[in-house]
Amino acid sequence: MEEQLSNLKRAMDDTVYKGNHFSEEHKVKIRNTIKHPHKKNRFEWFPKLLTVTLFIGSIIFITDITKKSINSSDKPSQLEQRNGTKTEEQRNNEENWVQKTAIKKVLEQEFTSPDEKLMDLLLNPKYRTVVNNKEENQEADKYLAEVYGRYFADFSRIETFIAAFGGTQYQTSAYLNGYKLSLKNITIEQGNISHRYTFIAKVGYQKNGDEEKTTSVEGEVFFSTKEKEEGKIVGFRFADHNGLLHILRNNN
Repeated sequence: MEEQLSNLKRAMDDTVYKGNHFSEEHKVKIRNTIKHPHKKNRFEWFPKLLTVTLFIGSIIFITDITKKSINSSDKPSQLEQRNGTKTEEQRNNEENWVQKTAIKKVLEQEFTSPDEKLMDLLLNPKYRTVVNNKEENQEADKYLAEVYGRYFADFSRIETFIAAFGGTQYQTSAYLNGYKLSLKNITIEQGNISHRYTFIAKVGYQKNGDEEKTTSVEGEVFFSTKEKEEGKIVGFRFADHNGLLHILRNNN
């Protein structure tokens, strides 16, 4: 039996265990592992600790950012306050621009002549009708509303401008007596009252190909203070025409 076991050992050494040799160092390590089966490398905990630390740090960072975002939404920042002031300034500038543009458009209509269509509607009797003993000109009113409507608060303001404050009188006088008018320049100033403006219009006038001459017409314009009529004219008055109307009405 012993001889058979010896033969088996030699056979295993020549096959399965061939080339496998344990040094003394290997043997010591194996003995230590057997004696201390739960002892681990002291550095095995470091990767896990690093992962946990990064995870906790991320949570703290996200929480801090969220709190700052919520707090900033509760009250305006200095930048937002500056932008608010700037926006208000822009709003005032835009309103001023709209009002000055309205004045320019009305003056351009008045001192760029002739407006053949308007003159025909105003002067041709066929457009006039009598309703309840009152003469009306619905076609002329419609056209005036198209020309001036976007600048005046309502049509009654246009009627007042034409009937009481001289609107279309320069055009009509020039047309009847052979003059042409051209607007050369406009100076507009805002008064002490925000909705009041004064203007000086430099106007060229020429008759039958003669040399063109110029003069100035002055006036004032009032804008509505109502929010729904913002930028709309409620009063437009020619104050001083420096003799221009007298010239245009002179047929000589």
